[in-house]
Amino acid sequence: MAGERSRRELVETVLAVPLHRTLGLRLIEPDDMAGGVELDVGAAAMNPSRVLHGAVAPLMMDVACYLTVMAELEPGANAVTVSIASSLLAAVPEGATVRARGRVDRRGRGIAHLSATVHDGERLVATAQVVKALVRPV
Repeated sequence: MAGERSRRELVETVLAVPLHRTLGLRLIEPDDMAGGVELDVGAAAMNPSRVLHGAVAPLMMDVACYLTVMAELEPGANAVTVSIASSLLAAVPEGATVRARGRVDRRGRGIAHLSATVHDGERLVATAQVVKALVRPV
């Protein structure tokens, strides 16, 4: 149970980051940290053209990948982004709900390679490749 508590606290800490809180970032499934994150495209997440700001999808994919890899690591471990390469494929209008999901493609002792997607309903709107350095507990 201590592991579950620490994972719950980790999710709460990630979602409490002021930028994440301002955007309204939340888990898709409240009890599944690896299940992805979502947000509603509102004022805080839009650009002047009233579509999803180009920096929001990569941020969502980075967070989704972080939570996905952290779900696999032992308590006390951490992961930090080494690189992220993202592609924005389509504009997302105000009022839409976008969902980002991460996937571990390969994980070694010190590095994890992940991929992520953002969808507006069934429509794929962004993709990313993320590399995270894995920090073991001391």
